Amino acid sequence: MSFHEKSAWACLVGIVVAYVPYFTVVLRFPMAAIGLFWLAAIVLSAVLVVFHIVNAIATKSIRSRGEVPPLDELDQSIELKASKWAGLVLSIAVVTWILVATYSALLVGGSALEQAKLAGSEVSTSAFSISVFSAMVAIHWLFAGFVIANVAYYGGIVWGYRRIASA
Repeated sequence: MSFHEKSAWACLVGIVVAYVPYFTVVLRFPMAAIGLFWLAAIVLSAVLVVFHIVNAIATKSIRSRGEVPPLDELDQSIELKASKWAGLVLSIAVVTWILVATYSALLVGGSALEQAKLAGSEVSTSAFSISVFSAMVAIHWLFAGFVIANVAYYGGIVWGYRRIASA
């Protein structure tokens, strides 16, 4: 297994270890996000730092030359394909989020306007409001799309190397 494949594995595992518990909690309790976000970032950073130190020590070419092996054409091709798929996943996530957020905002805003109309008060756009809870849920779903795109990226790199190794 090459240094770059091991690095992709570490990033993939680190993202899963840090963000599966994060999203498990914040998608049920969206207001718990601030502290948990920083905790997940610290956990991800710690996992990656420890792995890359161990990987650098264990990789013979780094020990003998003191530098990370450069990316060759094969590595660049694998990374390019993984980037393409990750970009596709991210664009689908963002477009889906925009459609859902727009539709939800219209429902919530329309509901607020209807309530104002039924109450006999003046109907204006100032009656349109979205709760902080709903906004935080939407933000978490958008961030989840970003994390899933990163999982697709590193998973694509691992899959590219594994496909070559099995061929």
